[in-house]
Amino acid sequence: MSKAVQTFLRQLRPPRGLAAWGARLPDRTMATHCYSDWFKPAQVEQVMSRLLQAAEGLHTHGIHSPRLCWVFDRARIFLVLRPDAACLALFVENRPEIEMPALERVLGNFSALKG
Repeated sequence: MSKAVQTFLRQLRPPRGLAAWGARLPDRTMATHCYSDWFKPAQVEQVMSRLLQAAEGLHTHGIHSPRLCWVFDRARIFLVLRPDAACLALFVENRPEIEMPALERVLGNFSALKG
């Protein structure tokens, strides 16, 4: 596992509204953490698997985006992909008062990790 990614995940302080996160590490192992009872770790891993399939399908069709977002009635899922095969998905409550800048910082900081 990338030491930088491991440290980032261990030190992650959840912004308001973050219900869970899931990460695929550079060695392709998965890590998850749930902050609410909305999601269970097994659910987050399963959703991560499907999100990555969707992202790879888009890539196959010439759509290259390092960031994707899915919006549902009660939640949003933000996915950021890194060139080293690591990725991070944030499972966020879908409420208007959620502080998007704090979430954007988490996603941006994950993208910018070195090592």
